[in-house]
Amino acid sequence: MEPDLDASKAGRGFLRRIFRYKAAPDVSRDREALVIAFASGKGGTGKSFLTTNAAIGLHRLGRRVAVVDCDFGLANAHLLFGVNPRFTMQHLLDGAISAQQALMPTPYGPGLIAGGSGISSLAELGARHMQVLGRALGWVAANHDVVLLDCPAGLAPPAMITVLAAQHVVVVTNPEIAALTDAYALIKCLARQPSWPTVHLVVNRVAQPGLGRATFERLAEVSRRFAGCEIHYLGEVPEDSAVTHRRLGQAPLLVSHPECPTSLAIQSMLSTLEKNVGGLQMQASANQGVEARMAAQIRRW
Repeated sequence: MEPDLDASKAGRGFLRRIFRYKAAPDVSRDREALVIAFASGKGGTGKSFLTTNAAIGLHRLGRRVAVVDCDFGLANAHLLFGVNPRFTMQHLLDGAISAQQALMPTPYGPGLIAGGSGISSLAELGARHMQVLGRALGWVAANHDVVLLDCPAGLAPPAMITVLAAQHVVVVTNPEIAALTDAYALIKCLARQPSWPTVHLVVNRVAQPGLGRATFERLAEVSRRFAGCEIHYLGEVPEDSAVTHRRLGQAPLLVSHPECPTSLAIQSMLSTLEKNVGGLQMQASANQGVEARMAAQIRRW
C-alpha cells in the first residue's frame, strides 16, 4: 500500500521539508546514459511489454539499465516486473521524494521508477511537473548506461515532451491499419519539431514471417514522402501463445521462456538497435543531456 502523504497539510509540509528533491545546479556532464523512448500512436500495441523485456535483455548484456514509466495515469510496468512500488511518479512529481528514492530495484535486474496508475491528477501535467521529471531523468541518466522511457500512447503534450527528450525512439506498432495510422501520426508529429530523435520501428504481433518487414516498408515510404522522416527497422515480433496465455504474476517472458519465438525476437531487436545506435552504453552528452533536451521541449510546447 502506498504511504498516505496527504494525511494533513502539516504532515505534507513536514514530509516535503525532509524529502523534497533539491536539484543540483546545472553542471556539465561529459557522459550520460543513452536514453531510448518506447512510444506508440495508440494503446494496446505491446509497448510496455517490449520495454520491460528489453530492459531485462540489456541487463543480461551487462548494462546498468533503468526503466522510467512515464505513463502518468495508466502505468503498468511495475505489474510486468512483478513489483509493488512504495513510491510512484505521483510522489516524485509532487516533490515529496527524490529520483534516487523513487528508483526501485526489480527482481530481474533493471531499476524502475513506477508510473501512476488510476490517478486522474497525473493525466494533466503542467510545465513545473515536467521540469521535475527532467531533473529526475538527468539524475537517472547520470547513473546508468541505458534509460528506457515507457511513454504514454498518443500525441498529448506530456507524452510528446517525454519522447522528444530521448535520443532515440522505438515506435511500436501492429500490422493492423488502425495501429499503422496512429503510428504514422506520431511520426509525422515528431517530424514537425525543430529536432527529433532517431526513429526506429518494431512491428509486434506479426501473424506470419515477413509481414513485419512489409509493414515497415509501407510506413517508411509514407513517412519519407509526406513527413520527411527516415525510420529504421528493428524487426518483427511474432504472435506467440507464450505471450497471449500469460497471467498476472508470471515472470517476464525473457525470464520464463527465454527460447520462445518472442524472446528470441526481442534479443534480435536489441542486437539490431545496438548496431543502429552505435552501442547501447553511456554517450558523450556534450552539455546537451536529457534534462537540457526536456527543458528545450517544455519551452517549445
